[in-house]
Amino acid sequence: MWVKVVVIILMLAILFSLFRGLFFLNKGGEENSRKLVKSLSWRIGLSLLLFIVVLLLDHYGVINMRKGVLPVDTSQESVVDETTDESN
Repeated sequence: MWVKVVVIILMLAILFSLFRGLFFLNKGGEENSRKLVKSLSWRIGLSLLLFIVVLLLDHYGVINMRKGVLPVDTSQESVVDETTDESN
């Protein structure tokens, strides 16, 4: 449950920063240009943080991103290479 809350908070912070940058873009001016760059820099940093957090959560098994995407065959069948001929 706490994982969902953290991810949602990070996504909302990213959206807030994005729309804040849009606001400063529409206002124009030198000072607003600096605020625009700062806001978009925060968005990039928060996006990288979210990406790293999701990767770490998957690595440590808190979330499982591969569960429904790619089914994995867990049977331990041995694979026989048919190109080698054992009758030689």
